[in-house]
Amino acid sequence: MGWPNQSRAGLRGRGALLVLAVVAVLPLPAGAQTRGMERRQERRRAATEQYPDLSWRLQNPLARILVLPTSAEYRKGGGPFGEGEVFSIRFAPRVPFVLNEDWHVISKTDLAWVSQDEIAVGEQEGLSDLIQTFFFSPDRSIAWDLYWGAGPSFVLPTASDDFLGTEKFSMGPTFAVFRQREDWTAGLTLSHVWSVAGPDGVPDVSLSRVEPVVAYTAPTSTTIALGAELTYDWENEIWRGPLTFRVSQLTLIRERPIQWGVGLEYYAMDDDDNEHDWGAFLQFSFPLESPRWGGR
Repeated sequence: MGWPNQSRAGLRGRGALLVLAVVAVLPLPAGAQTRGMERRQERRRAATEQYPDLSWRLQNPLARILVLPTSAEYRKGGGPFGEGEVFSIRFAPRVPFVLNEDWHVISKTDLAWVSQDEIAVGEQEGLSDLIQTFFFSPDRSIAWDLYWGAGPSFVLPTASDDFLGTEKFSMGPTFAVFRQREDWTAGLTLSHVWSVAGPDGVPDVSLSRVEPVVAYTAPTSTTIALGAELTYDWENEIWRGPLTFRVSQLTLIRERPIQWGVGLEYYAMDDDDNEHDWGAFLQFSFPLESPRWGGR
């Protein structure tokens, strides 16, 4: 059942931003503000004391942590008239598996529910393609606190609408290297996928992805990160993707650790008329205890 006279994607995107803005700026009585701030600071102190390295390790996709990240994302711009809107809920669970005393493998799954308007023809809503990546990584650093991981990446054509996916089964290699020292994290993830199966009348896929990131984690378990999520489309010879800025905080909810964060995206590539202009996101990461909680 549709929404009368309004774009569903526009309503949801604007509604999500409106709720976040109202919560952020709505004034509270001075006493309530003080009590609320004291409770938040106490939860943050408790999280830092109980899990001193957790927020730092959550920045490393090669760390042996079972974590369930979920994010709500809004993007503005793009489409044939530059008025497109996209709202999505993304799930990206990261699950570690121990292979032996020296190696482990990290499974990362990425799937989104997407609602978009004026990006293609009319409105679309449904599942995106599923991206499944495996990183085989040694338990020990190679030198200078450098950790690396490599493995295959697969794109499964699970999109429920032709405009929300590629309609192709694609695969290729992925590689990541990260260095963590003291309060800093720096890393780079590279991947490439080619289409290997799918309908003949659908364009082939040949995409390279580059994801650099630099993050600082303060003693209060607050993390500030700068990065990018850039994709090069070899079939159309076009760069796409945003520069990102994110602030996240580790805290406790019902005695369980949770990291929440907010971020902004800026799409600096100007060689694609259909590229978004900007975006915003709200993210929650739920780390679950594992047998190697205190390890890397």
